[in-house]
Amino acid sequence: MRIVDLSLPINSAMKAIPGIPAYDNNPTRCIPLSVISEEQEAALRARGMDMPEKPPATTHMMCKLEITTHIGTHIDAPLHMLENTWSIDEVPLDRIVKKGRVIPLTDTPDGGQVTAEAILATGVDFDASVIPILHTGWTERAWGTPAFWENTIYMHKSVGDLMVERGVSAVAIDFFPEVPFWRNDIEKPDDHPRGYNHKVMLGNKCIIIQMLTNVGTIGSDDFILSAVPLKLEGVDGSPARVFAIVE
Repeated sequence: MRIVDLSLPINSAMKAIPGIPAYDNNPTRCIPLSVISEEQEAALRARGMDMPEKPPATTHMMCKLEITTHIGTHIDAPLHMLENTWSIDEVPLDRIVKKGRVIPLTDTPDGGQVTAEAILATGVDFDASVIPILHTGWTERAWGTPAFWENTIYMHKSVGDLMVERGVSAVAIDFFPEVPFWRNDIEKPDDHPRGYNHKVMLGNKCIIIQMLTNVGTIGSDDFILSAVPLKLEGVDGSPARVFAIVE
C-alpha cells in the first residue's frame, strides 16, 4: 500500500482569492502560545512562524491556528452557497471517502479554462461510483507564486452541469471552480453568473474538494480518495487533509 498526500501545507504565507476583504482582514496564522525551550523558540522563528515577542516556556509546545474555511486544500459544504442544507459536519463521509479517478487535463494552458468537452475528450469514464479528480497540474506549478491567482486556470459552467449529470458525490480539483471575477483579461459570460458551479454542484449535494496538489504522483487507476474535513458544527466548509490510498 502507498499513501500519496494531496494536501497543501498550512502556514502564514498562504495567499487567498484576491478582492475578498474577509481574506485580507483574516490572514492564516499559526501562532505558538508556549514553547518548551529557547532553542525551540529560535527554531520556530527560523522557520518563519508567527511568534509572540516572548512566548512562555513551559513543559509543552501549544499553538493557536487562525484560518478561514476556504483557503488552501479545503472542502466546501452545500451551506457555503445555500441555506437550509448540509453544513460540513453533516456531509456523509461516504460521499468524500471512496474510489477516485484521475482525469488528466494537464494540457490546459496557464490561465485557460477547463470545459466539459475537454473532460469528455480524455476518454476517462466516470460515474457516481467514483470521485473524479480534475488534474491540470496548476497547483503543483504555481502555488505560492503571484501567478497562481493572477493567471489561474478556471472552470467553465459546463463542468458543473456535467458533474451533476453524472451524479458524482464529490469532485476534486486543483484549480479555481468558477470564472475568476478579479481577472480583467477574460470575458465574464452573461450566462455564467458568479458562483454558478458552486451553486449547481452543491445544490445537488456534489461536494467540492478544492486545491489538491501532487495528483500526478498517484500513478494508478485504482485508489481510494480520502478527503476528510474537520467536524466543525454548523460551518460552511473546512480545511482538509486529502490523500490517495494506492493498493
